[in-house]
Amino acid sequence: MSEECISPNNPRHSPEVFKHLFYKYRESLILEAVSILHDVMEAEDVVQETFIVLWEKNHLANVMPANYRSYLFSAVRNNCLSQQRKLQTAERKKAFFLESAPMFDLTNQGDAWEVRHRINSAVQELPEQRRWAFIKAHLDRKSYREVSQEMGLKMETVRSHVKIALRNLRMMLANLK
Repeated sequence: MSEECISPNNPRHSPEVFKHLFYKYRESLILEAVSILHDVMEAEDVVQETFIVLWEKNHLANVMPANYRSYLFSAVRNNCLSQQRKLQTAERKKAFFLESAPMFDLTNQGDAWEVRHRINSAVQELPEQRRWAFIKAHLDRKSYREVSQEMGLKMETVRSHVKIALRNLRMMLANLK
């Protein structure tokens, strides 16, 4: 099967052509992704997601068939780098939270349940948008960009909500030390 121009107006545009590209380049793309991410499962996910986006958004419509290979490798490389940034951002958020969070001496399970209850109550006391921004960014480990898209807010607004939520939670939980 030849690699034909994929576009909605092209009568040859079909799932079969796209499937052919997927199976032809899948293994090579996964190897490329593993070389960047150092994780086979993450690499497979990135390749799969890349193909899903390419299909759904019809990104190959304006790519010449001779350029499919380089386009696919560039897309996977870019998505791997985005994934790395996302993971690094999550790690920085976690490190910042752990660094700034009060330390608790949990000598028994009863204390642990009490602390969890107090933290949950404090989070629930936050104003609704601030609470959701905090939960999505810290507990669901989403980037500020993802949270802003989900909530329909500007990224800076989400960042402010999370920053203020952390400050409020520190003050509300200060006596737990």
